[in-house]
Amino acid sequence: MTNAPARKPHLILLSPHNPKDLRAWSGTFFYAYSALQELDPDIIWVDATVADAINRALIKIARKIGIKEAFTASKAFSYFASLECRLRLLFKKGDAIVAITASTHVYALKTSRPIIFVSDATYACISIMYESYFAALPQWLRDNGNAVERAALKRSRHILYASEWARSSAIHDYGIPASAITVMPLGPNIDSEIIDRFKTVKSADFSRGVRLLFVSADWKRKGGAVVLDLKRNLQARGIPCELFLVGTSDPSLQSENGVHVLGRLDKSNPDQLMTLCTQYEQAHFLVLPTSAEAFGVVFSEAQAFGCPSLTYAVGGTTTAVKDGETGFTLPLGASAVQYADIIVSLVNDPARYEAMSIGCRRRYETEANWRVWAQKVMELAAL
Repeated sequence: MTNAPARKPHLILLSPHNPKDLRAWSGTFFYAYSALQELDPDIIWVDATVADAINRALIKIARKIGIKEAFTASKAFSYFASLECRLRLLFKKGDAIVAITASTHVYALKTSRPIIFVSDATYACISIMYESYFAALPQWLRDNGNAVERAALKRSRHILYASEWARSSAIHDYGIPASAITVMPLGPNIDSEIIDRFKTVKSADFSRGVRLLFVSADWKRKGGAVVLDLKRNLQARGIPCELFLVGTSDPSLQSENGVHVLGRLDKSNPDQLMTLCTQYEQAHFLVLPTSAEAFGVVFSEAQAFGCPSLTYAVGGTTTAVKDGETGFTLPLGASAVQYADIIVSLVNDPARYEAMSIGCRRRYETEANWRVWAQKVMELAAL
C-alpha cells in the first residue's frame, strides 16, 4: 500500500502592496507572488484597503499643516490594519498566511492559521542603517515601530529573511529564536525566460578593455562617485575602461570619454528591459559601492547573467554577494583604488575571473532565484 502524496497547502498572501504592481518594492512583490502562484494557482491576496486609504488621507492632512512624519508604524494604525485583515480573512480559505513586509498587518492579527513572515530587514536594523531619517522621527513613533515589529515576529510561526544581517537583528533585537528563522536570497526581478535568451557565462576577454556597469536610482547613496573614480583609476593604469550608468546620474558625465549615461530603464517596457539585459550580458563587473542596502536585487540580477559584483559589506550585501565566489564585498569606506586593485587582479588571472562568472550563474540556478524561494515558502507552510 502506497501513501497518498501530501496535499500542497493553499496560501493567502498578506501584504500592504499590490503584488501585481511591478513598481511595488522594485518588482519584488510581483515576482514573489508570481513564483508562489506557479505552485499554488489559487493563492489569494489580502490587504487592509480601508486602513491604508485612511492612513494616506491622514498623511496628506498632516503634511498640509507641516507634519512630515508618517504614522504607518504606529500602534494605532497597526491595530486598525490588523483588525481589518482579521475580518477579511474570515471570508477567505487558506492553510497558511504569507505576510510580506507586513508587520503592521500582523501586529495584532488573531488567526489560527500559521503565519510565514517575509522581509529583507527588521525595523531595528533599517532604522540604524538609515539613521538620519529615523532620527528625525519622534521617539514615541520609533518605540511604536519596534513594538509593532516585535509583536509581528512573535505571532509568526516561521520567518523568512533575505539576509543573515536581518536574521541577526531579529535574534538580538527582538529575541526571536534562531530555529524560527530561515535565510533565502531574493531572486532577480527579470523573468527567467528572458534571462536565458542571453549569454549567462562570461569569458575573460578584456582585449577591448573592461566594461563596468552601475545600476541605481540613487547616485549618491549607491556610490556613483566611487565608481567614476574607479573607472578613471583603471584608465590611469593603462587599462581601457568603459562605464555604463543605468538609473540616476549626472547627465554631464556623458561628455566624459568612456562614460555612457543610459538613464532610467523601465522593466515594464520590453525594449528598455532588453537594453538592461544586454548591459548585464556585456558587463564584466557590476560595481555598486552602496553605503546602505537591505539586500540588493540588482546583485541577484547580475549573478543570473554570470556577472561578478563589487560592493561594500553593508546590510544584506554580504548575503546577496558571496565574497570571493560571486564577487567581492569590501569594507565600508574602501577607496576606488582598492576596487581597482581587485579588478586588475582578475584581469591578470582570466581563469579565476571565469570561475567566478560560473559561480555567479551556479548560485542563481541553485539558490538565488524565485522558484527556489517559492519552494521554501511552501515547505514552511507545510510544517
